[in-house]
Amino acid sequence: MNTRSIRFRLTVWYTAVLGFALLAFAAGTWLAMRHSLYAAVDDSLRDRAEGVRRFMYAQIEALSIEEIRDEFKEHSVLGPAGDLFQVCDAKGAWLYRSAALESAQVPILLPKDVSAKPHFENRLIQNTPLRLFSREVVVRGKPYTVQIAAPMHEIDEALEDVRWILLFLAPALLAVASLGGYWLSGRALNPVDAITRAARSINAQSLSHRLEIPKTGDELQRLSETLNEMLDRLEDSFHRVTRFTADASHELRTPVALIRTTSELALRRTRSAEEYETALRQVLSESERTSALIENLLTLARPDSGSESLDKRPLDLLQLLRETASQGETLALGRGIRFAFEADSAPLIILGDGPAVRRLILILLDNAVKYTPEGGEVALRAAGDQGFVRIEVRDTGVGIAQTDLPHIFERFYRADAARSRQSGGAGLGLAIAKWIVEQHGGHIEAESELGRGSTFRVRLLQASSALPTGHPGSAGLST
Repeated sequence: MNTRSIRFRLTVWYTAVLGFALLAFAAGTWLAMRHSLYAAVDDSLRDRAEGVRRFMYAQIEALSIEEIRDEFKEHSVLGPAGDLFQVCDAKGAWLYRSAALESAQVPILLPKDVSAKPHFENRLIQNTPLRLFSREVVVRGKPYTVQIAAPMHEIDEALEDVRWILLFLAPALLAVASLGGYWLSGRALNPVDAITRAARSINAQSLSHRLEIPKTGDELQRLSETLNEMLDRLEDSFHRVTRFTADASHELRTPVALIRTTSELALRRTRSAEEYETALRQVLSESERTSALIENLLTLARPDSGSESLDKRPLDLLQLLRETASQGETLALGRGIRFAFEADSAPLIILGDGPAVRRLILILLDNAVKYTPEGGEVALRAAGDQGFVRIEVRDTGVGIAQTDLPHIFERFYRADAARSRQSGGAGLGLAIAKWIVEQHGGHIEAESELGRGSTFRVRLLQASSALPTGHPGSAGLST
């Protein structure tokens, strides 16, 4: 038996609590019964003493001592205990004394020694337990002590029997309850053992396995459901990491192979200066593309590891959009594409990281320019929208198929891999853009149709207060 197991500890605690409860119940039952029996005897003794007092009040002046004693002998049959009482006056002279008490020389208190409160005591007289009640009575101005006794052997025997019954019954009940508790705890914890066995069988090769959920509606069912939800998240994360690693390896393999092949061909024989320069330019181009890819990979890897945090502060988004629009216009004009920028004249203030938001806008503008043919148009718009800032980048480019649209924010996903590689993309830009938007508590979505262009919409929470005076972003606000 494992003494550290939950089953054993539950049984021990259950047994201890139940044992304490049984002990308290047994002691309380015995004490309550004793109190009830003694109270009944005491009431009987009081009634008998009151009867003696009334008799003395009615007869003491009319009878002699001998007559009074004879009357007391007859009166003694009134009580259930028979002839067990004695009466004395203030000087200790016996007015009456039953034979049993006289032979046992049972002492009696004088009236002056009896307190105002009735006096009860237990005595063992000639091996017989007695309950004695002493009371002062005043009859015709003279004090007397009346002492009544009742045998207690039957009551004591009854209490002894009850005590032994409780002493044997309580441990027996405790033993049965403990065994039952141990069995029940085992039954209750069986699903935990099943969960443990199932969890041990799940590894990287069997992440799709799930725990069997007991339909009990209790904590174990909730635990199984929670563990299955955790396994869902782990499986999703594992697959994402696996896919990310495979895609990253694939993306890096091509430029590295090109750099190696170009270098080997250039070194295979002596070449002219122009040929060496051409080879070096190819190596430089692929190196730059590889550096950009590695930088994007690091950008996504840092937040995944929890080491990336944005420096959010009040930001004049309108000023930032103007500066970014200037860069976007340069990109567009270089490819013969019209560019338009529209924004509200009122300040658009958000709580954000300036460089990250700038990168977000440039990613969207760069994508729009890449996939818009010469003569097309790219537009950047921004406006306030009920506590939010809405940013929209629209183009008249080739568009995105509806089957590809739900996946465009996934890492390394490209609707047209050949075209993306030719344009220098690796399928990471929109994933980075989505991460930036989510870090700002915003939302990004895309709407597109093949041959008719695409529209990307970003919603960012607008700051509740304006920029502080002297903030770098406060200059140049539109009016």
